[in-house]
Amino acid sequence: MTQLAETLFRNTPPIAWPQLLTLHCSTHSSANSPEHNTKNSPEHNTKNSPEHSSENRTENSTENSTVINQVTYCQGQFHIATQAQPVMNTDSSHYYLTLIGTTITSDALLNLLSTLSSLQVSAQISGNIVVYPPAHYPLQLTSVDSHAVTNNSNPVANNSATQGDIVVLGLTALTDTLKQQFKDALASWSNDYQIDYALSQTLPSLREPGVVLMDMDSTTIQIECIDEIAKLAGVGEQVAAVTAQAMNGELDFSESLRSRVATLTNCPETVLKQVADVMPLMPGLELLIATLHQANWKVAIASGGFTYFAKRLQDDLGFDHVYANELEIIAGTLTGNVIGGIVDAQVKADTLQALALHYQIAPQQTVAIGDGANDLLMLKAATLGVAIHAKPIVQQQAQVALNHHDLEGLVGLLQAANCVESSW
Repeated sequence: MTQLAETLFRNTPPIAWPQLLTLHCSTHSSANSPEHNTKNSPEHNTKNSPEHSSENRTENSTENSTVINQVTYCQGQFHIATQAQPVMNTDSSHYYLTLIGTTITSDALLNLLSTLSSLQVSAQISGNIVVYPPAHYPLQLTSVDSHAVTNNSNPVANNSATQGDIVVLGLTALTDTLKQQFKDALASWSNDYQIDYALSQTLPSLREPGVVLMDMDSTTIQIECIDEIAKLAGVGEQVAAVTAQAMNGELDFSESLRSRVATLTNCPETVLKQVADVMPLMPGLELLIATLHQANWKVAIASGGFTYFAKRLQDDLGFDHVYANELEIIAGTLTGNVIGGIVDAQVKADTLQALALHYQIAPQQTVAIGDGANDLLMLKAATLGVAIHAKPIVQQQAQVALNHHDLEGLVGLLQAANCVESSW
């Protein structure tokens, strides 16, 4: 095992650490090899023809390179091992900390590693933190459309002109107290560096089939459709106030929805088309759908909004399923009623489980994303529940919260398993 001070890493971005370590360890191995001192001898130099030189470089590179199987950090020191060491418990009580950001600098990562390691040592828990090989993830879909994504372990990496950084850390079992200390430290660090994070015990993998269930309003699109309809119907402020209360969990969702829809009585159906025609997509939505479909995942909407808009999104973007509420329309006019039962929090959670069962998706391969209180049961039912630009009550209770990303953040989180499965 080789021990290296963190100062070696300070001026190198984490994404380049694999090259730094390979170079350092190979140089160290070469310097200590029996052949090292013979390379400058006259006898060695007689073989320096262009053909022989190229051949020797290849051979020496192979002979002198060091295979790195594990990198750990503890209180200012990196430990580089050629064989994996048992630093995490084997009872599945360890955690993965996934960091995603447009750029993760060495200062940001070293600051976090130092803080977390110190907290572990103070709690008399091993301060060893596993550092997995960093990677890139795409921030946007650009030159190639979603149907022409190449088939590899990072499905859309080649589509993006702009990439972000992923770093995954492995942590030993956390007590409730230490876990809360970690969360407090991560929240402050995240705000300082504009980096989102996920602390989880499992990592869904794009190498296996899975399912993502999404809320619609303020998740797949950037608006609340009922509020936009209400504006055009002349009752915008009245409806928006109730919507805000419902999303914050202050009102029963089903009752609040029926009361809001009632205010739309006699609104012409053409208003729905006006809203649908200009629905602003949440940035990263098309990238996310392309990524999921290329990885043989299913992606669906479960919304407390309306089928009129959900089906438009399905037709335009290729969602596999959509579930929402149906507005009653007679003779081209809204009656102010909703047909059938309401898609509420419990229906959303049940829908996720039904989709997983239907497609025979493993429990650890289920993901949900939403922003409002009526999404909480769905988020808790998923192995990875993600809040996006969420209301305070959802931020507090969700497993993961995206505050510095849009939907490209979920693409980043789903690439984390690739880091864990990669080698240095």
